Amino acid sequence: MGIIARQATLNTLLAYLGIGLGFVNVVLLYPRVLAADEFGLTRLLVSIATIAAQVAQLGAENTVIRYFPYFRDPERKHRGLLGMLLLFGLVVGLASMLVLGLLHGTFTRIFADRNALYGTHGLLLLPLVFAEIYFILLRSYSRSLRRTVQPTFIREFVLRILQTALIALQAWHPMPFSQFMTLYTGIFLVCTLSLVFDLWRAGHFDIGWQERWLPNRLRKSMLTYSGFTLSAGLAGIILGNMDQLMIGALLGQHALTYVAHYAVAFYFGSVIAAPGRALLQAATPLLADAWKRNDRTMIDVLYRKSAVVQVLVSGFLFLVMWTSIDDLFELLPAEYAGASQVALVIGLAYLLTSAIGLSVGIISMSRSYRLDAWSSISMLVINLIANFFLIRSMGIIGAAYATLISLVVVNAYRTWFLWYRYKLWPFDRRTVLVAALIIVPALVLPWLPLTGNPWVDLPLRALIATVIFWPAAYVLKLMPDLLDFLKTVQRKAQR
Repeated sequence: MGIIARQATLNTLLAYLGIGLGFVNVVLLYPRVLAADEFGLTRLLVSIATIAAQVAQLGAENTVIRYFPYFRDPERKHRGLLGMLLLFGLVVGLASMLVLGLLHGTFTRIFADRNALYGTHGLLLLPLVFAEIYFILLRSYSRSLRRTVQPTFIREFVLRILQTALIALQAWHPMPFSQFMTLYTGIFLVCTLSLVFDLWRAGHFDIGWQERWLPNRLRKSMLTYSGFTLSAGLAGIILGNMDQLMIGALLGQHALTYVAHYAVAFYFGSVIAAPGRALLQAATPLLADAWKRNDRTMIDVLYRKSAVVQVLVSGFLFLVMWTSIDDLFELLPAEYAGASQVALVIGLAYLLTSAIGLSVGIISMSRSYRLDAWSSISMLVINLIANFFLIRSMGIIGAAYATLISLVVVNAYRTWFLWYRYKLWPFDRRTVLVAALIIVPALVLPWLPLTGNPWVDLPLRALIATVIFWPAAYVLKLMPDLLDFLKTVQRKAQR
């Protein structure tokens, strides 16, 4: 297996390891050790920092990866790219800290809660966003050097295992919440420094300032590309985080408690999207190569097969969540029970998104890549407007419906565009078979009487769903699509 295939496999495994650790943290530990509003504050700060860092880096993450071949020259320390990147990070990082510091009073009023937690701890956002900006920029540099596993390992494993250790320490030996929050923020700084150490240890932390090179024509091209990729990249990052910010701003004194409830439910629902993200990472290089050769047949095959594969895998995960949702929320404190419907709506949103397969990757790799930016901006606007009205009228379930609406509307348009412009269509009779394979067990399995113990019933329901779903997929001849697609991706990645 070639280097790309190995790294894709490791990244996928790390992603699922991160999901497992996230389950331990978000479901089993945080809600039981911290008060709901304290847990909500951690989610709120991370959401603000994530959005601020993505805006501040101005699309540099994808731009570095896209244009790195122009700078690649180990003898000349890659023409000083790292040095320019570090300087850029310092400028935008300090500017972000200044802006967020000036807005602290405004944010304190917007996110006011009964215990004034944001007003007391909100300034921890400043080092948090600084660390996030540098992590994003250094991650792009590491990936450009084909070191994709290391930043994934740090983000998916190191970050979460340190959070697990911190919350376990808080459970064993409670400390003042201010001290806990300082250590919580410090974990993100540690992860950024870990990436710096990894690059230094591998001999790639050469600033090369004397070798810097950035001609005007290349700079203009990079700025144009950055603008479009920033708009497109923000959508996926902001979508879930925007919900939490608006819940924190619109639901009054108990807002941070509601943020915590929504964060747990969103975590359950977003697990449905994990297979699609892994598949897109593996298939995007194939799409880029196919567009270069104008191989519409290859693109059409990938599009159709990926749609079946994603719905099959995501559909199974949704089926397990649907049948086990009550058991899942019984593991949480009773106050979280009302968020179970949020998890189902978010899960449905990502299941429907999986049905269009690689449409986002196909558009972004084609000459129509600007549409990816405009459609992403449209998604954010729809989400923002829907959140404003639905959260105020329906509470946190309104935020989930806002996500569902924005994803369905924009992805429907993307699907229509690919058909209208390139005559590419992801659906066929197999899609109907997969839908039936999800719907029929979903109507029956929740009614099965089991033990009433969620620790026993959860694995039992998953086992029953597995025994029904995958043999049925085999009988309906859907498994060959999954295996053929994985073989296609692996074979192409080895070239």
